Amino acid sequence: MVKQLGARMREIRKERSLTLKQLSEMAGLSVGFLSEIERGRAEPSMASLRKIRQALGISLISLRSGEGLASDRDEPFPLPASGLDKERLNITEAKLVRAGERKKLAYPKQPGFYELLTPDLNRRLEVLYFKVDEEFSTGTEPLVDPPGEKCMVILSGHILFRVGEETFDMRGGDSLSYPADSPVSWTVPRGEGAEGILVVTPPGF
Repeated sequence: MVKQLGARMREIRKERSLTLKQLSEMAGLSVGFLSEIERGRAEPSMASLRKIRQALGISLISLRSGEGLASDRDEPFPLPASGLDKERLNITEAKLVRAGERKKLAYPKQPGFYELLTPDLNRRLEVLYFKVDEEFSTGTEPLVDPPGEKCMVILSGHILFRVGEETFDMRGGDSLSYPADSPVSWTVPRGEGAEGILVVTPPGF
């Protein structure tokens, strides 16, 4: 999985004619660390992955999975600098995503996964299902995404969710809306798990 990620990252970087130094400056990560990732010798944290995908202008799912989303492979979706992309039109047709055909994002060192419920990223919002086990954690470094809006709905379980300096004790049935560019982190207490829905606008997870 780590080697697959490194190979995909190198492929996208070269497609964009970027050197490791240029990517380093854009992502705010060291050249050495990025080189280790590309060689499959280092596993980036969730926060580092977000910095890399924002610098490359591609979704986290397509970067983390070996295959990626078809729309990302053919014409990578540019992450908006702020707010909604007002020039992008609303969808004009219905598209079904079968339960067994969802694009999945998983972290080898974390007990859980995300699945994309929407067909692709070429729309105004992105909806994901997630299921995580006890002691899942986003890491010590807060996650920060481009400006936008997110809403997390807990279907079952228990999550301690931190937005900025405020911590929310979330349980089954609770929902939380928050700015996408706020620093966030969350953990699942020992002995518990959680599953829920995450809605993101504009897309870019």
